[in-house]
Amino acid sequence: MSSPSISSAIQKIRFLLTKEEKLKWVGIALFALSTSLLEVVTASVIVVFAQVLNQPDIGQKYLSMVGFSSSLAPGRIVLYIAIIVGIIYLVKNLVAAAEVFYQNFTIQKMNYLFKEKLLHRYAEADYAFYLTRNSSLGVAVVGGDAELMFSGGMISIASILSESIIFICLIGMVVCMNPSLAITIFGVSAILWLFSIKIMLPQFYRWGQRMQEAAQNSSQNLLQFFHGFKEIVLLGKRETFVNAFQYHSRKKSRIQAIQTATNALPRMVIEVLFVGLFVTTIAFLCLEHESPVQMLGVLGGYLYLGFRVMPGLNRVINLLNAFKAAIPSIERVYKEYTTVAAKESYVDVPGFVFKGCIELKDISFCYPNVKKNALQNISFQIKKGECIGVVGETGSGKSTLIDVLLGLLKPQKGTVLIDGKYPVGSYQWHQKIGYVPQSVYLTDDTIESNIAFGEKEIDALRLNTAINAAQLRKFIDQLPNGAKTFVGERGIRLSGGERQRISIARALYRNPEVLIFDEATSALDNETEARLMETINAVRQNRTVIMIAHRLTTLKDCDRIVEMDGGKIKKITDNKNIKGAENSHV
Repeated sequence: MSSPSISSAIQKIRFLLTKEEKLKWVGIALFALSTSLLEVVTASVIVVFAQVLNQPDIGQKYLSMVGFSSSLAPGRIVLYIAIIVGIIYLVKNLVAAAEVFYQNFTIQKMNYLFKEKLLHRYAEADYAFYLTRNSSLGVAVVGGDAELMFSGGMISIASILSESIIFICLIGMVVCMNPSLAITIFGVSAILWLFSIKIMLPQFYRWGQRMQEAAQNSSQNLLQFFHGFKEIVLLGKRETFVNAFQYHSRKKSRIQAIQTATNALPRMVIEVLFVGLFVTTIAFLCLEHESPVQMLGVLGGYLYLGFRVMPGLNRVINLLNAFKAAIPSIERVYKEYTTVAAKESYVDVPGFVFKGCIELKDISFCYPNVKKNALQNISFQIKKGECIGVVGETGSGKSTLIDVLLGLLKPQKGTVLIDGKYPVGSYQWHQKIGYVPQSVYLTDDTIESNIAFGEKEIDALRLNTAINAAQLRKFIDQLPNGAKTFVGERGIRLSGGERQRISIARALYRNPEVLIFDEATSALDNETEARLMETINAVRQNRTVIMIAHRLTTLKDCDRIVEMDGGKIKKITDNKNIKGAENSHV
């Protein structure tokens, strides 16, 4: 299988850059051109200096051209020429250093801005997009591939551009000095170039693919190891997971070792060629019957050329290899960026107001790559201020129904509207919802930060109101650091009931009009569930509440109960009438 071309990878990078970032590449190119011209000037004055060391009178001619006295002593001539060479060399290296800083700072700025842009696209993607993916892929793309695209790809291209311009300019100087020598150098460079293009670069692309695969697999193993550590210990599977990580890590390290060792080979070959060319040049000049004095200037220029160009040529080959190895990452970043759906998933409805009811009309939904509908022909209304319970066996469609109500999933058929006109797939609808999931996600941060979730400035009044309403006050007051206590990764230092109360407090912190509990008590024991249900019944006052549960007893205080079976509504029971009949009977 042939590897993608460098030009196609560069086209993909160009597509991912903004107009302003493309203009910055013009600045990088101009910087490279300036450095190259200074390299030519430096090489020229070194040739002159080599001649002046043997024939100071030549230096007198050059110094007179820039305003020096026409009767300088030979020692003074050599001194002044040496000072001029030093100044030019210093200026050249200062400009070269500025070029390197400009290149790296410019490209690294593009790097973090692009990763921010990519993460925004992920953030705005449809929720269904994440249901078909492994989370380690997104981590690998943002944290690994995007980084490699810039550090291994764009920086390599910028450096290759700079070195190539320098190479062309210096070879141009050699052409002026000695065309035959320039042809020889071009011939050797062409052989090295063909060797790199035909043999080395495709191999580095294949290594890049294998490195990418090994890096993602080892990252996935690490996530699984740390997330499932408790179960791994209890099931005695430590070695299984460690060995799985070790396998992919060893594979990645082996490829890295081969790449690094192979990168060192061109330098050795180039050094041998340089010495060979140096001897050939001396032989060539001797055969042309040039005197040692005449040869000194040319050899001085050649030595500088070798000193500057040969390491640069080696660097270009290594950078080409690095770029080729980065192409799999460039392709994956390009594919991710162009396939992630953004913006259109959610709409902005500034005048959104919830006054009447939530209406589901003939809703059908099917997950990607699944033939059977998860929901089929669902129709019912939820009035504002009503408490609705949804019950059913696992797989009956309860959680899917909630995700549709939340506007996270778009039904293939039917509509969900608020007050008959506002879509649930809107930012304003999300702002009116407090959502309590079955599996609570807590960050490794303080209790108050988890309640205010994502807010830099925490509102103390709303925080305390939410803590009191979720009946967390007694628990928090017993802690030495109160609400500033760290909960550990995923809340590992808290009990299930405490985590759920923090989740309820998080939902209440926003003072929502609608509360949705997605099997929030299913993982709790009976006593903890009973206490949590007291909390839920206390906070549901003056709010629209939707509750999912496995057991009917959990929903005994709801106004109506919707029973789900096989993605359809089996029946809707009016609990108010049942309660009224029971009270009348008593």
